[in-house]
Amino acid sequence: MIQQKNLPLGLVEEHLNLVFSVADGLATETFYGDIMGLRRIPNVELPGGRYMVRYHGGATELKFIVGADASAPLLSDPLSARGIRVLHLQLPESRRAAVFSRLSKYGVAKPKALETSTQATRYRLLDLEGNEVELTFVVDEPTDPDLVRMQFGFGVSNLVESGLFLEQVLGMTASLTQDAPNQYVLGQSAINVWEVPCDRPALVGMPHEMRGMSLLQFVVHDIPKARELILARGGSIHTEPYNVGDLAVVMFIEGPDGILIEFGAAL
Repeated sequence: MIQQKNLPLGLVEEHLNLVFSVADGLATETFYGDIMGLRRIPNVELPGGRYMVRYHGGATELKFIVGADASAPLLSDPLSARGIRVLHLQLPESRRAAVFSRLSKYGVAKPKALETSTQATRYRLLDLEGNEVELTFVVDEPTDPDLVRMQFGFGVSNLVESGLFLEQVLGMTASLTQDAPNQYVLGQSAINVWEVPCDRPALVGMPHEMRGMSLLQFVVHDIPKARELILARGGSIHTEPYNVGDLAVVMFIEGPDGILIEFGAAL
């Protein structure tokens, strides 16, 4: 068995970013910027006439690659498919009233309250592209009006194998609670996994191959070092390192049920 170690990859930050493939850049800006109030950072121009809309949510960066096929279906029920299925936003309690007011203003369907064992109510809704989003409003002491944390939800066919991948290949730490019985943490990011029958579709792939939440991203200094370590831990390389124009060098590894994890380093 591979020994679990924290990733000595020269991580730029100890967190994961989430990459979406979207059809409507303006709808993305409306939901995550105007309604959720996340901090916008400059767009990135990509090869082939595409571009990336970006937001910071706490340490996490959300990256929306604009150019997906608008007719591609999105399954909203997180239990109906395997893959990266849910983005969970934890926002300060002080933002609750403003967020709900803006949801109403823009005609977004009222979020559904979910049952939890904690005092913080968790809500579920769809963004304007049809992606599944959960919201929790939390009170920290001292209250931080800029507090934003994010978690990611994976639908997988085998909880044990997925847990081994997250712990032994990616170096995450199991952090299990009643409301998150299969949660894995790295720095300021957390992944929650739940089991989906293996006969359900797998919504996975590169951003140009699908619409929705396509991959998670580590930002590192040294791609060859990351590749060497991933292989030593029994991981599988999906796409060997290559340059994205003059922006970065990236590679992709394959996780549970074909979920892709990107490693990127600036050139």
